[in-house]
Amino acid sequence: MDWGWVRKVSIADVITIVNAMVGFVAITYVIDRRWLEASSLVIAGVVLDGLDGFAARRFGSKHDRGRYLDSFSDTISFCIAPALLVYSFFYDGTGGKSAWNDPMNALAVVASTWLATFGILRLARFVQMDHAKESFLGFPTPANALLVISLVILFGASPRDHVPAVFEANAVVLLVAIAASVLMISDVPYPKVSDALRVPVTLAATGFGVVAFLAYLLLANRATVEAIVFTLLFLGIVAYIFGGPLYVRRARSAGEVLPVQ
Repeated sequence: MDWGWVRKVSIADVITIVNAMVGFVAITYVIDRRWLEASSLVIAGVVLDGLDGFAARRFGSKHDRGRYLDSFSDTISFCIAPALLVYSFFYDGTGGKSAWNDPMNALAVVASTWLATFGILRLARFVQMDHAKESFLGFPTPANALLVISLVILFGASPRDHVPAVFEANAVVLLVAIAASVLMISDVPYPKVSDALRVPVTLAATGFGVVAFLAYLLLANRATVEAIVFTLLFLGIVAYIFGGPLYVRRARSAGEVLPVQ
C-alpha cells in the first residue's frame, strides 16, 4: 500500500480534518438532543476554520487540493450539523404530527433542507473563487452556522424538551433561517477577514470562548452565562449581515478596491 500521500498532509490539512471531526461530534450531540454542546462544537469549528487558511499560507502545502478538503469539512460543520440541529430541535413527530399536517413541522423541514442544500451550493461556489480576493459573494457558511445556533439557543423552544428561551419565537427563528439560507447563494458582497487580522481575531474569539466556558463551569447561574454568550454572538453576526455589504460598498466608493468573485 502506498502511503506517500500521508507525507503531503500539511498543518492546514490537519486543522481542516479536526474541523470535520468536530462537526461530526456536533452531529452526535444533536442526535442526543444536547443542543448547547452541539452549538459549542459548531463555534469551535468556526475557530478552526479561521486558522486553517492562515496555516496554509503561513506553512505552505504540498498539494493543491486543500480548498476541496476545506469545503468537505465545512459541509459537515456548517451545513449538515446546523441543519440537523434545526430539524431535531423544532420537528415534533408526536401525536401523529408530520410535515404534511402540521405547519411548524413543515417549516422545520423546509428550513433544515434549505440550510443544508444552499450551504452546499455556497461552498461549491466558494471552491471556484479566487481566494486572494478580499471579498466574496453570498453570506459565508460559518457565519450562517453561528446565526442559526444563536437563534436556536436564544429564541427557540423545542416542543419535546423543556428549553428556556429568552423569547420564544419558533416560527420567526425558522423563517430567519430560511432567509439566511437564501442569502448564502445571493450576490450580496461580504468582506473577508484579512490575514493580518485573522490570527488576532481567532485568538480573541478563542480567549472569549475559554473565559465563557470557565464562567459556565464556575458560576451558579449558567443560564445567564449562556444567554450573554449567545446574545453577543447573535449581535455580532447581525452586525456582519447588514454592515458587511455596507463596508464593501463604502470601500469601493472611497477607492479602496475590494474585488468580488
